[in-house]
Amino acid sequence: MNDTYPLDLAIIGGGVSGVYLGWRLRTDDPSRSVGLFESSRRIGGRLISVVPPELDGFKAELGGMRFLTNQTHVPKLIAELGLETRPFPVGQDDNIYYLRGAHLRQEEFDEPKKVPYRLSWQERGKSPGALIAEAIDTILPGASKLTTEQWVDVKKNYIFDGRPLYMQGFWNLLATVMSSEAYDLVLNAGGYATAIDNWNAAEALHWFLSDFGPEVEYRTIVDGMERLPRELAARFEGAGGEVHIDHKLVHFARVAGEDGDVFYNLYFENRPAVAARRVVLAMPRRALELLDQDGEFFTPEVKALMRTVTPHPMFKLFLAYRYPWWREAGVSMGRSVTDLPLRQVYYFGVEPEGQVAFTPEIRDSLLMASYDDGRHVGFWRGLAPDEPMPPDDDPFESPDRWNSYAAPKQMIEHAQRQLKLVHDIEYIPQPYAAAFADWGRDPFGGAWNSWDIGVKAWEVGPRMLQPREDWEVYVCGEAYSPAQGWVEGALATAENVFEKLEL
Repeated sequence: MNDTYPLDLAIIGGGVSGVYLGWRLRTDDPSRSVGLFESSRRIGGRLISVVPPELDGFKAELGGMRFLTNQTHVPKLIAELGLETRPFPVGQDDNIYYLRGAHLRQEEFDEPKKVPYRLSWQERGKSPGALIAEAIDTILPGASKLTTEQWVDVKKNYIFDGRPLYMQGFWNLLATVMSSEAYDLVLNAGGYATAIDNWNAAEALHWFLSDFGPEVEYRTIVDGMERLPRELAARFEGAGGEVHIDHKLVHFARVAGEDGDVFYNLYFENRPAVAARRVVLAMPRRALELLDQDGEFFTPEVKALMRTVTPHPMFKLFLAYRYPWWREAGVSMGRSVTDLPLRQVYYFGVEPEGQVAFTPEIRDSLLMASYDDGRHVGFWRGLAPDEPMPPDDDPFESPDRWNSYAAPKQMIEHAQRQLKLVHDIEYIPQPYAAAFADWGRDPFGGAWNSWDIGVKAWEVGPRMLQPREDWEVYVCGEAYSPAQGWVEGALATAENVFEKLEL
């Protein structure tokens, strides 16, 4: 460890926000001693890109898998780091929707008789995306055209049905302006339960339009999204920063030195204590809650701030096959959606621009057989041991990492049965490899976080950057950000903390 004692700054957490902040600080001022401490044996947080066996060139994104071209920080950072990107296909006309026991293609939503929902006459013939866009425009006319500055005013002052938006739940609002059948269609065909659940409506409206607008393009990093934090960590170390993995913070305390200076003692599980002049907790809500809550820092006010967001579990299951059997069902790329526990199915192996393409010589293909959230995570959790996320200390590009996330037999069998139903096929081959990730497990507690009803996020978010003004302890990450659920949010808060540290 650096001989400088105490450290000028200790960063706790090796996800995107932590390594980005460390890199920014060291490149801004190389004389500043910065140490980064990660509880697991890997850098990357909720970004895990695993190479499936015998599928060199493929990446199974067990965590975050894409970014949006309309975001501010992520595209700029990726370009600065020189990382290659490619389109991430989502909606294709031939993608399948298996809902209420009926099959239809994405292009068939404009044919009311094929949609198994009793929609009102105004709602018929519209896609799920069109239905929710229309609902948002009813709640807030012209919402899609608002500027960032106008959204700030809307969140603070806009009144709908006699109450401010932030005091209302998103589900409650949608139920006011659309039929229950239309809501169920949007819920089931959208693929996500938590996104249209009852979270802070002021934030949900903006989030939905920013993330799922018609002009948005999804992209991903060719080498895997995990390449981003790994590259940042390498550059942080290259700039003289220190990365310490397998350092699980348990408790921290503020102490006064003999010269009157204040610093912080950090106590790790089975590791020597470390002292730092300032501390950044680059951690989501659940990870913060796993720290010793009896410490002096965690006052009732700080705990109340921490509880202003709700973490949401998500689950992913990848299956590797000897050939892309889904082509027999008429699909090749993008995603299909169902109301079965699988929820979303993504196809890999035949996409253009950067991925390994299907050829007679290369037949192996990869399927994200399930991408789901909310209550459906419980279905898959019942088929696997309830354990923390695996340690995973294999090299980034090693195919051996797949084994750390190997899926059990019962999970694969249930997925196979549901895949047959979704694709209306009697026979599909057995996968030769399978891996899964349950993001509801500790220490993450969820794949993303959402602002609770009644929270003034425009006030709480900035306050969470430094929960106690009398302590040089800061918080960054996706959880309390303006772009929850995205790498963008992690980078935005890390940049905000950087600015506070520079004052």
